[in-house]
Order: sequence, then C-alpha cells, then structure tokens
Amino acid sequence: MSSTFWKILCAVFLIALPVAVSGCGSSDQAASGGKKTVHVGGTVAVTSTMDPAKEWMGWYAVRYGVGETLFRLDDAMKPQPWLAEKAENVEPTVWRITLKDNVTFSNGTKMTADKVIASLQRTAEMNPRAAWLEGAEYAAEGNVLTIRTKEPYATLVNALCDPYAVILDVAGTKDFDNAPVGTGPFVMASFEPDKHAVMEKNAAYWGGDVKVDSVEYTKIADFNTLAMALQSGEIDVALDLSPETAETVAANDKFTVIKTPQTRTYQLYMNLEKLTDPAVRQAIMYGVDKKTIGDQYLKGAMTASNSAFLASTPYGDPALKARSYDPEKAKQILAAAGYKDTDGDGILEKDGKPLTVQMGVYKRLFNENITTEMQAQLKKIGINIEIAAHEKSNYLKPGDFELSLYSVITMPTGDPYAFLRDCLSAKGVSNFGHYANPAVEQALADLPHTFNAAKRIALTNAIQQQVIDDAGMDFIGFNNMQVGISKSVTGFLSTPSDYYHVTKDLDKK
Repeated sequence: MSSTFWKILCAVFLIALPVAVSGCGSSDQAASGGKKTVHVGGTVAVTSTMDPAKEWMGWYAVRYGVGETLFRLDDAMKPQPWLAEKAENVEPTVWRITLKDNVTFSNGTKMTADKVIASLQRTAEMNPRAAWLEGAEYAAEGNVLTIRTKEPYATLVNALCDPYAVILDVAGTKDFDNAPVGTGPFVMASFEPDKHAVMEKNAAYWGGDVKVDSVEYTKIADFNTLAMALQSGEIDVALDLSPETAETVAANDKFTVIKTPQTRTYQLYMNLEKLTDPAVRQAIMYGVDKKTIGDQYLKGAMTASNSAFLASTPYGDPALKARSYDPEKAKQILAAAGYKDTDGDGILEKDGKPLTVQMGVYKRLFNENITTEMQAQLKKIGINIEIAAHEKSNYLKPGDFELSLYSVITMPTGDPYAFLRDCLSAKGVSNFGHYANPAVEQALADLPHTFNAAKRIALTNAIQQQVIDDAGMDFIGFNNMQVGISKSVTGFLSTPSDYYHVTKDLDKK
C-alpha cells in the first residue's frame, strides 16, 4: 500500500480517538450519572486569577456566570439594569441607584446597599481603571445606594457595566483569587490558573432555576487543536475559531457557528519613545492594506477600520481624515524624509542604517496572522519588520517594542471614554505608546463632565482625528468572533462586548 494511504489512515485514527475516549451528548451525561456539564474551550478561556477587581479579570467572573454587575450592556452596547432596578442622576455629582430587593449571594447572604458599597470600594482601591470611584462618598438607605463622586461623571452607569464592578460579598469571600463569592447562577468549584476552571450551579440563584449542573472552561492555545476538540466531543463550545477551522466546523451539521461583530479592535501601538520619526509612522499607516487583511487573508474574520469605534456606533465617524492604504504615498513620504534603497535589496536606508522596525506580537486571536501579513506589506514600501514573538502582552508596559498589535475592547462600557482615557491620557494605564498631546489631554478632561450626547460625540471624534494627525497610533480592524457550538447546547451567548457567555438558561440535551 502507498505511504499516502497510511498517512490518511493514521489521521482518521487520531481524529476518532478522542471521541472514543471522551464521548459527547447523552453518553457524556450517562458517564456522569445524568449530570449535565457544558464544556467550553478557547485560546484565552482561563486566566491567572478569578479576582474581578484585578486588571481585566472581571471578564472571566462574568463569562463564567459567577459574577454580575449592577448594570449590563445589551447587544446595542446600551446599559440595562441587572442587579439594580434603576439609576437617577440627581445632581452632576450625585447618582441614586435603586437595587433589586431579591438578590442574594451564592452563600445565601442578601445583597444590600452596604454590601455593594464594600465591593465598589474594594475595586476602587485595587483597579486603576476604577479611579473615578476614588474619594467617592456613599450612603445606604434600605435598597437605595447613593454615590457622590468628586467631580461630575456623565457615564457612571456605563462604568458600572464594566466587569471590574462585579458585586462580591467581600466579607463572605475567603479566597478572592480562586473562589470569589458573587451573585451569579454558578459558583467556583475548582480553578487552575491559565488552565482550567470548573463552576457548579448555584441551587439558590436569585434569578431562577439553573438548567445545567456545571460548566467547565479549558484553555486550548492552538486553533486546530481547539477545532478538533469540538469535533471529537471533548468540548461543546469552541471560542474564537480561526477562519479556516470555522469553515470546517460550519460544514458539519452537528455544529452551529455564530459570527458576532465585536467592539474588540486590533489596535496598532507605536512606541513614540523609540519610533520617533513621524515619517516612518505615517508611512506605516499608509502602507498597511487593512481591507485585504480582513476580507482575504482572514476570510472575513476582521472588519477593516480607521477608527477606534465600530461604524454602527455614534463614535465611528466616517468623516475622519484617515491615512488609508496608499503605498505610493508611503514611499513619497519616506523619500522626502531621506530614506533610499542604496544597495538594491528592497529595504530603505538612512545614514547608512537600514529601515528596520521591531514589531512585538503575542498570542491572542489573529494577532500573529495580522502581524505576518503586515510584515509582508510593509516590506513592499521598503520597511523591514522584525517580529518579536511573546506568549503574553506583558512586554508592552515596559516598552519592549517599537510597533505592536494589541487586541482590546474599545467600548468596554458602551461609551468611548474609558478606552480613550486608558490608552491616550498621560497617566493612562494602557498608554503603552507614550502618546501625549495637550489638546487630547484637555478633551479627555472634558469628556467625563459632558452630559450632552452630541458634544460627547464631537469631543470623541476630535480626539481620534488628533491622534491620526500625530500618527500616534492606528487601528487595523474589528474582530468578528466566530464561536462553534454543538447543537446539543442551547443558551450560550456570544455578544459584541464579549463579556456574557453563561446564564441560568444555558442547557444541554
């Protein structure tokens, strides 16, 4: 027999083996005594800690159905009541929030205004993104919570949608890193940092009966392995499929692939302390063909953009004067700045040094794929891109890059302010490019005090235009999340904000 036959036979055996080992559907339930467990896998499905007050970790508490916030974002990115009934802006600095009266934590303790205050104060102490809560004054009267901020804060309700504002029973939590006590339909059963998380149903959930007994999230770093795990029955839900594996999964009638446009962008940081020549930064912006990357290279898994915000939102201004793809313009800018190819190798030089830019990349969604394609595109205009690969994004904070992609939600609260503040203000916790502009700083100072919607839009667009003019950073496009789900599973959510996955209505046949 030919070697090709044996290769095919071995491949079929390897694919079939996991099915025999793990099983799926009713056989999985039979093996566990009728217990219904939904298995979820993804490239970043598990994080290093479950403490929602730390950095961006609140996302996982919300995704897992462990934690809930006072308000949540709907699919139009507008805040809706969740643990709260309503919010009233009494004065520019005073908000009155009425809490739902029937909410209990998973340990049976009633959620009160005092409990909410303790949770928010803890977040303010631990998370720089919650700086607006620092120095706030609180008052509790029955199920009404009053918050008086130091300065007017127009988007307080939006900010309370951020998963860092998950409401915990602070006094009742013994281990914040592994088992925070929230109000959700599930409770933490076990947690292995960056590997595996197991949640069991909260039998006394305030929101009603929980349909499945447990949910398990497993980190599977490789796209192909992730798709194979779904097809073999090892997992029931595969988060963030690649374009190729999404096509394969969609062709199988046992699965459904949900494609969700997200507010998650591929943000292009330029380290202004290292990439100091504006001509080079401008040329990079003109030299990247975003539409080809999204439509052809990623097969529709990304929607190209020049803005930080989706065109479907009020802040995705089509009138922005962007540096859209124009390789000839890029070449002209570099030539005018004194860059020439003197040795005929295709790479420009200046003062005897080749034009080489180090580009950092870490494993998140399609960062690596986009970086590789950008490298090829920028070579055509004479820029040599050296790729420095990292496992995580921790190289960004110390500035170990000249150019880098960053995958980030730009409207984490349904409003642009939090994102713009974090990545563009002088003290922004995500200002990895060291961007600074007095006009932008003033606009950022005005935004939280601006309650008028039209004025907020105008300020936001002015900030975006200034950053474009300064060649301070760029945006390649928005991720279109592709989730593969077994048809035996119902009620799993895929949303534009990427926060919400698991609810009491998650079920499995």
